[in-house]
Amino acid sequence: MKRFVHLLFILFVAFFARDAHGHFTGKGHVHTLSKTTQVFWNPDCQTTDTCDLKRFSLITSVYEFWFGDDSRYPTYSNGVIMEYETDSVAALEKYAIVQFMKGCVFDSSKAGDGKITRRINYTISSFGENVPFCFPDWVIDSQDADPAYNSDPDYGRFYLLRWNRPGSYEYLDNKYYGAEKPKVPIVYMADYPVGAYIRTNAVRNAALQFKTCIYKAKDVPAKTQRDDVNFAKPLNCFEWENVYVYDFATKKFEANWADVPRPEKPYVPVREYLLVILVTLFIAFALVTFLRLGGLLRQRDA
Repeated sequence: MKRFVHLLFILFVAFFARDAHGHFTGKGHVHTLSKTTQVFWNPDCQTTDTCDLKRFSLITSVYEFWFGDDSRYPTYSNGVIMEYETDSVAALEKYAIVQFMKGCVFDSSKAGDGKITRRINYTISSFGENVPFCFPDWVIDSQDADPAYNSDPDYGRFYLLRWNRPGSYEYLDNKYYGAEKPKVPIVYMADYPVGAYIRTNAVRNAALQFKTCIYKAKDVPAKTQRDDVNFAKPLNCFEWENVYVYDFATKKFEANWADVPRPEKPYVPVREYLLVILVTLFIAFALVTFLRLGGLLRQRDA
């Protein structure tokens, strides 16, 4: 599901935002409010034996957009391009990007009496299951058990890496690494998290922190668990966030973590939940059987 949501957002940005700061159409427009680039040049490459990794960069963009020319209801979201360059095409598969995240996506509404209600009712595909999108602690941001970002059980770890003309990230022009190898050893991926926006009866809020890290691919396990965030030491990490929490007093979205709800109890996957039920039923059945057997024995002895 997350990949589908990302695809829709990427297509939207590709058609409307491009690289412009403001692009207007008859039905809607997008503003790129700011853009920031972080670059890791791998200065200690000899120490880590990674001198074929020339750079790792993260381009963060802040967007304001809407589907109609109505500035009363903008949608806010941040997005990133994660990119790395090696000294040869063969060396590209020696590295893997893993992203970590924490925070919540939630809805909020204000009743007539002024009471504000916050509900965690948005789900995300994570490690093969749909779970509530609310993580108070750091977890690996992955749809499947392979922590490498944008890996796929059918296509593998590297197929969905993308490449384009150097410096271009146009979605309609990109090519997949698995379908065709690049001539210049530069590949990238994109992430556009859930946006924040005002709906008819509620507000969708996003309060998410991310750490995007690059590792030696051999150090990234083929399979792990969502909370296994210390599986290896990264070569470098970049931090970024997507925080838009609506303030009903100011009627604006703010970078406010104080109003972010916490899950009432840890999420229990369906398989584990069913196991708990089965074990409980077994214990109850055994207890009832034991009590009945004890009663029969006492009756016989009497």
